[in-house]
Amino acid sequence: MAPISVVAYWTKGYVNDTDRFASSLGPLAEDPAVQAYLVDQIVTVVNDNVDITGITKDLFDGLSTLDLPPQAKNALGLLQQPAVQGVQGLIESAATRIVSSDAFAQLWEQAVRTSQTQVIAALEGESTSALAISDTGKLGIQLGPIVAEVKKEPVNRGFGLAQNIPEVDRTIVVAQSDSLVQARTGYQLLNVLGFVLPFVSLGLITLGVLVARRRAPTLIWAGLALAASMALLSAGIAVRRILFVSAVSPAYLPTDMSRALYDAVVPFMNTTALSVGLVGFTVAVVAYLAGPFHGSTLLRRATVRTASRLRRAAADAGVSTGRFGAVLFTYRRVAHVLIGLAAAAVAIFWRPLPASVIIWTAVLALVLVLLVEMLQRPPVERAGGTADGLPDAPAPAPAAGPPADTRPLPPGDPDDLQGQTAPTERLEPAPSRVRAD
Repeated sequence: MAPISVVAYWTKGYVNDTDRFASSLGPLAEDPAVQAYLVDQIVTVVNDNVDITGITKDLFDGLSTLDLPPQAKNALGLLQQPAVQGVQGLIESAATRIVSSDAFAQLWEQAVRTSQTQVIAALEGESTSALAISDTGKLGIQLGPIVAEVKKEPVNRGFGLAQNIPEVDRTIVVAQSDSLVQARTGYQLLNVLGFVLPFVSLGLITLGVLVARRRAPTLIWAGLALAASMALLSAGIAVRRILFVSAVSPAYLPTDMSRALYDAVVPFMNTTALSVGLVGFTVAVVAYLAGPFHGSTLLRRATVRTASRLRRAAADAGVSTGRFGAVLFTYRRVAHVLIGLAAAAVAIFWRPLPASVIIWTAVLALVLVLLVEMLQRPPVERAGGTADGLPDAPAPAPAAGPPADTRPLPPGDPDDLQGQTAPTERLEPAPSRVRAD
């Protein structure tokens, strides 16, 4: 369920978020393929709505009725076609300047925001949306705001014919696919599951670990399986790019622009898959290092002994963490959890998530864990211990020997034996008497 959860979360967290949607599609205004496509569409719309050839012909016909010399009238006939081409060139150059300007980037972002709200309305089935999905699977974008902006520049430059450009209410079909009809149902379903599925997936993983007989190996395999599923999802996104570009007809959208649109939309899903996969792999590594395995036990023992020796050397040099070290030892588990949560937060919320951020986050987390091990002061070291930080060995018991001779003292002078309860030196054993018979 993890890959489905990521896709559902992307649908809910990306498509429904206007700011995030606009920040990803906004840079398309500077893409050459997108600019060329928009210029071509703008010129086509203007030519479809304004009869430049007819207007120019009427203008030259009016000039020819004037009392002009024959040479001037002949010249007017020769200039008519270049005038038409000049007007069309002026409109194309104006569209090119507008599309490549900074002002257009702001206009594009506003158009993207408007389109996003319209897409959501279309997916939710609102009939009043300017962007709609037809029953045949056609998806269109309205060109009205862009054409109105293009109209301003020729008018401001004194080209009166541009005033004849009417308000355009035209939708450009950018894609056609039968799957767009099913997109509305899929969107509504995923929008609901986008909140539920991540918790269900996490709950199933947790439940599987809790009921397992060997929890440490189970947690390792769960983390590795989660990382592998995210890798498969990323591979599927790459394959889907090829299928998407081939599914969109070049008659509606050029191939270069299809790639640009797809590449602008999927990075959030890719980074989410990368983050979840990184968390799964980290969980597997931590579970191994903390588990009852031979290799991890040796590594933990070596780390503890090394840190203890370094602390003892620092203490001999007069450097100690004092009370802070004692408190840190008491709450060392909390410190480890906070470090892990901070690293996970970077992986989940840092966007975009480049490889350098992943590497440095892992290195910094490892350094912090080692610092916690170095700065803490275990009780045995505060009370005294061996050089490697382990408790002092108990004093060896006295060597076992023959029991002391506790035979009664021999008879003698009572004054010499007064106050003695045992011989002052070891007595020789009394010779045994052998019966003659």
